[in-house]
This record gives sequence, C-alpha cells and structure tokens, in this order.
Amino acid sequence: MTDTAERWKVSITYLHDNGPRETVIYIDEIAELDAIIEHGPDWNALVDCRITLNGRSSPEGWTVEQLAAGY
Repeated sequence: MTDTAERWKVSITYLHDNGPRETVIYIDEIAELDAIIEHGPDWNALVDCRITLNGRSSPEGWTVEQLAAGY
C-alpha cells in the first residue's frame, strides 16, 4: 500500500513516438477512470490499463467465501 488513501492504483500506458510511456494514478472510485481515459491522450494510442487494489481493509489472502461469511 502507498501513502495515498485512494482505493485503486491505475497504471495507464500510451504509445508515444519514443515508445510506450506509463503513468500511474490513484483513484477512489472506478467511475473516475472514465473521465481520465476520455480526457487523456487519444485512446487509440492506449496500450494497457491495469487497475489494482491499493491496500486492503481485510487480511490479505482472504477468499470471497470467507469475506461473505464475515470471518
């Protein structure tokens, strides 16, 4: 986890004249990503967009079933 409190880490890679360039941003809601992609560089140059959880509020390694059961 980073020093930022946002829930999601987003790594966006665009192709530039000198090769791919990655930008990392942090957002709290996935819905924010729409505006970032739509207002960023032309999406036709988008190479990759990876969204990962930035930290956890429950112990790492817990399964969907464990969390649903409230363990």
